[in-house]
This record gives sequence, structure tokens and C-alpha cells, in this order.
Amino acid sequence: MSVPRQAIVKAPSRTRAAVSNRSKTHQNVDERSAGARRFRDLIEAFSADLGELSEADMAMVRTAAALTLKSEQMQAALAAGEDVDSDALIRLAGTTRRSLAGISAKAAEKKPAGPTLAEYMANKSAERADLDGEDI
Repeated sequence: MSVPRQAIVKAPSRTRAAVSNRSKTHQNVDERSAGARRFRDLIEAFSADLGELSEADMAMVRTAAALTLKSEQMQAALAAGEDVDSDALIRLAGTTRRSLAGISAKAAEKKPAGPTLAEYMANKSAERADLDGEDI
């Protein structure tokens, strides 16, 4: 006979790592640098459409942000006339695209469905009927 277990209580925020609390993006990193600020901005932008994020979703967003940041840095080096490994840039672009596609798919899953065509047409018909019934 198994004994029912009690629900697991979430640990207080002060006993969790700053990265887990999402008050920091990395441990032992100066988050005032341009790269760290851009990384935070990318995380915020990518997670905006996802709503409440699980740890797995957050890991996916962080990975996409890191890939995007590295790709931007390589593109900037290329624009500055520096030698850049073209093969690495192309592979990075493909990996970044796949990562962002995963985030877009997650966002599409969480996006509420709009009205069906029949519902839309019924609403428009009702709006017209209301306008036709008003005295001008």
C-alpha cells in the first residue's frame, strides 16, 4: 500500500540561486557590459510572447538569445572588415533560425485562437444590424 505524498512546496526565493529567481542572467558576470545588456534585451523580447515560462522554456529562450548575440557579434566583426569564419557564421545562422522557430512554435501554441469565419461574419452582421437600427 502506498502512502500519498504531500505536495512539494516551492523553496523561498532567498534560498534559491539568483539565476533561478531570474534576477540575474548569469552567475559571476558583470551584467553592465554591452553584451550582457543585449543578452537581457533578447531574453525579454523572445519571452514576451510566451507568457509564464517554465524552466525548459527559459532554457530555450536563453539558448536562442545566446545564439543570436553571438551571430550579431560575428556579423559586426564581418562588417568591420575583420576575418570571420564563414562556415561558422553560416552554421550559427542555421542553428539560430531553428532555435527561434522553436520559440515561435511555442508562442503560437500559447496564443489564443481567434474567432472562426462563421463567428466573424455573424459579429459583422450583428454590427451592421445595430447600425441600421439607429436613428441618425
